[in-house]
Amino acid sequence: MSDDHHRRLQAAFLRRERAARHQLLESTYRIDETDTDGDPTTRFGKALAHRDDGVPTASAYASLVDALDAGTVEAYNAVELDETPEFRRLVEPHGAYGFEGMGADPQAIHMAPPPSFDSPEMGAELVELYWRALCRDVPFGTYGDGGVVADAVADLGGTAGYAGPGGATDPRGGSLDAGRVFRGLLPGAGTGPHVSQLLWMDVPRGAIALSQRMRVLADEAAAGTGDADVVGPGPDYLTDWDAWLRVQRGVPVERTNPPPTLVDPDGDPDAAATRHVVTGRDLANAVRRQVPYLAVRDAAEILLGMGVPFDPRVPYQQGGRESATAGTPGIRTASPTINYGAHDVLDSVVSVFDLAQTACWYRKWLVHRRLRPEAYAGRLEAERRGAANTGAFDVPSNVRGSAALSRTADAFGTHLLPQAFTEGCPTHPSYPAGHSGVAGATVTILKALFDGRHPFPVEEMVVPVADGTAEGRMAGGGTTTVQLTRLAPVTAVSGDALGATADAIAEARAGTTTVNDELNKLATNVALGRNWAGIHYRSDGIEGFLLGEQVAVRYLQDHLRTADLPFDGYRLEPFFDAYPGTAEGAEPNHDRDGILITPDRITTPDDESSSISVDDPAG
Repeated sequence: MSDDHHRRLQAAFLRRERAARHQLLESTYRIDETDTDGDPTTRFGKALAHRDDGVPTASAYASLVDALDAGTVEAYNAVELDETPEFRRLVEPHGAYGFEGMGADPQAIHMAPPPSFDSPEMGAELVELYWRALCRDVPFGTYGDGGVVADAVADLGGTAGYAGPGGATDPRGGSLDAGRVFRGLLPGAGTGPHVSQLLWMDVPRGAIALSQRMRVLADEAAAGTGDADVVGPGPDYLTDWDAWLRVQRGVPVERTNPPPTLVDPDGDPDAAATRHVVTGRDLANAVRRQVPYLAVRDAAEILLGMGVPFDPRVPYQQGGRESATAGTPGIRTASPTINYGAHDVLDSVVSVFDLAQTACWYRKWLVHRRLRPEAYAGRLEAERRGAANTGAFDVPSNVRGSAALSRTADAFGTHLLPQAFTEGCPTHPSYPAGHSGVAGATVTILKALFDGRHPFPVEEMVVPVADGTAEGRMAGGGTTTVQLTRLAPVTAVSGDALGATADAIAEARAGTTTVNDELNKLATNVALGRNWAGIHYRSDGIEGFLLGEQVAVRYLQDHLRTADLPFDGYRLEPFFDAYPGTAEGAEPNHDRDGILITPDRITTPDDESSSISVDDPAG
């Protein structure tokens, strides 16, 4: 080491300069062709001025496009929002132009386009959302009991273009069943409980252990009439045409819908009636207002608390084993902390958050501007009411003929998609999902920095079980009966539990679950969690976490320049069997193939054979 400060500054400069040269000059710049035509019928326009049939006016949509093209304060201030009586602001369209200081340029990362408005794939995604809305209060532990879940399985299994489990793109094939419905396709996401252990287990945050129980929502939000079993119907919103139209026009939520009823909203938090995630509605609420990276940061603390080893190539000895990096045994007399250790993990999870969001925002606003599910369903309801200005919209036939649509009409008297959030979706476009992009990036960080092939101990696995009821106060007045839960070891549970069926629990006990399995399931839960609320499509989540994965890999390339001990690089199991996973025909990476991340290349590890297609010009 040298005491020459000038030489130190030169070395620091060269590391930064080499990273910039590699990421910005030597890598292929991928250009997305915009698919945002000028038809407001098929594009995002929430909070813009709207026609009476729920479609943004042509001039309002044009003003948004003009503002995005110009990118000036004056142009944004000229966007035609509905300002009667006041407007709801758009969520930072200009964030699409942001630059970042590490990794790839946010606009240089490849992403596949979403299904087109009139395609069977788009129709199938909407059908699935109708069924999620109808099933969102069914506990995961009762999915084998028939009823509405069985109806969803039967309808989705015969829906053309369906891209979920059992669909045409499922590499495992087979037919859809109650154990796989609404799940993702990644390794680990399709077996065991629907919910990841990392969303159930207590978070070991030093002396203050953090339970992942949540306050729950009751159905009497407005009247507060009391005595509702909240593992039953919860509050659904935007099923009234007039309220739906006001929200599309951007009328603030409090003028349109009552707030959800939070049980014990002002009470002692230690005495609040809470439960773990056991339904789709719970999962939607878990990822509602939470900063998107927090669920994965909590997962990092759980893995650290369990003593999961770091990547075996790090230049330190772990558990008495030498480093797997060639030519060095690794340091025996110290343990990693700032580099390759706990601080590195926690910092990196947060650091990729904004990188992923910026990459998502570019595609949301400048490339796709995909309309939200609540607006798509509004086109169907406008037709049903005879309110459509142009007659029939170009909606695919698999939606019109679905049992989900007729079942929703029977239950709610409308073709509008019932929303779990009072405000429906945010005021930014649907594709890709921001939570999903962040989940993909942050989970990829954990899959790289930890030894993802390490077994997740079955004795550590838990499942929520019913734990009696409590009387909870409701914000609207009155009381309600709240189902409580506690965590039980999966090794001690026989039969169904509130959070998982007996079959799912048996799968968890019988198989060897890896850390990567649980991280894949966590990514899927977060990516598709907001689908349970009705605000995102399946492809928003799947393609979103594939985008986030690329963001994280390029971040790690730069991050590896911060230390100078011998290190061969991080081994990562990508989500899909191509890198980036958006390559046409790519399937989930069921073979556990890996890529090796180094500062200047992405390639197959030297000691492994792999079918992973590495799309990296410096590799």
